[in-house]
Amino acid sequence: MRNDEKIDIQLNEASEEELTAEELAQQHYNTALRYINIAEHMKQFEEQDKYYHRAIKYLRRARPYMEVRPLLRDLRKKKYAARAEGKIALYEEACQIRDRARTPEDYYSAQTVFERIHRHELKHKIPKRKVSEELYERLGKCTDSEQQAAACGEMAAKKAAEMKRHSLWVSLGFIAVIIALLAFSRTTAFYQCAGAALSLFGDHETAWHCYQIAYERTGSDDDYADYQEQRYEAALAAQDSDNEDSADAAYAGFYTLARENYKDSADHLTALEKEDIRQAELGDIVMFANLEWRVLDRTEDQALLIKDKSITDIAFQSEDSPCTWETSSIRRWLNSNFLEENFAEAEINILKDTNVIAEDNPVYHTSAGKDTVDKVFLLSSSEAAGYYDTLHGTETCWWLRTPGANEGSMAFVYPNRTVMNYGYDCTDDTFSVKPVMWVDISQ
Repeated sequence: MRNDEKIDIQLNEASEEELTAEELAQQHYNTALRYINIAEHMKQFEEQDKYYHRAIKYLRRARPYMEVRPLLRDLRKKKYAARAEGKIALYEEACQIRDRARTPEDYYSAQTVFERIHRHELKHKIPKRKVSEELYERLGKCTDSEQQAAACGEMAAKKAAEMKRHSLWVSLGFIAVIIALLAFSRTTAFYQCAGAALSLFGDHETAWHCYQIAYERTGSDDDYADYQEQRYEAALAAQDSDNEDSADAAYAGFYTLARENYKDSADHLTALEKEDIRQAELGDIVMFANLEWRVLDRTEDQALLIKDKSITDIAFQSEDSPCTWETSSIRRWLNSNFLEENFAEAEINILKDTNVIAEDNPVYHTSAGKDTVDKVFLLSSSEAAGYYDTLHGTETCWWLRTPGANEGSMAFVYPNRTVMNYGYDCTDDTFSVKPVMWVDISQ
């Protein structure tokens, strides 16, 4: 409940019949004083005007019995002065809002204030004789609130239209920039610039991809050199990370660069491979030459690896003639093409030269020929049987280096790891091979 409502209630609670004329006049006088006090604490001039008006009303009621004319004259002056000062202040505030306006909302705010002034003017006039000449002169400069409100409305509408057009142009400009960027992103220069920028921020992984694309388009030696350098830096960063995916990225990077003899990539590659093998258990899969191998055997300084996935559809001997491991085409292929196509030079260098024993067939006593020295070879019948628990099942039969029941056949291992000593025609190309090699893992 507002203070003025409380005052009126208190006044009405006491019946006029219970009060004398003097007491009632005193009560009206006290009520007027309260309204004056309220008015002087109001911030909006409209509220001040309202409470001064109420105070004057109660002073008039008290006038026949009390001398209130001096106070009444003073109060009327205050009322009109407050009304004039308030209107001027509000007008100036509206002008400031209008002058600082940048958006339609700003102009609408100014319009609202001007309309507020105009509505008050229609109900509450300010006679010239009620205020000072100087104040009335100032007030005369604030009589166009209706026109100002209309002008602010027009400016708001105009500004809204301008912003709409501006927004359209900005949108079109943004779309044009996007189209230009998309077009630029398809150019070689984009990938070159992106690679340079990414390398500065340390994102070598993405940078080398950018330079790789640039090189594929230009064939430039400079782009390829940048590709190599960024891939090398990316591999170094990945090597220092504890993340498993980063370890794979480091290995892939060093493997690719080692085959190109880039800087010391080969040393990093073989160090990673040796450590992987040293940490593995028998039967575990390890990476070597970017291929998956299983650890068959291991000593302190070397490990015997067998390829995890068989190389399928390959004959032991390409010619229909008596065959041994020493004279076989599969031996020549494993120790030449297979190595050259998959191994970096540094990896070949840590393969042990193994004295491969030519073992005759243990059942049919077919001659195995002469011993050889090889980096890559196949297991013999006795070795396959000895590693039975470590070997894993396969989908196809795979060759051994032990001859079969006759000179034109070779022993093999059945998919369930069973050694078949009777052998099969060595020219059959439906079999597969599982290369074996001893790797130096010394530090």
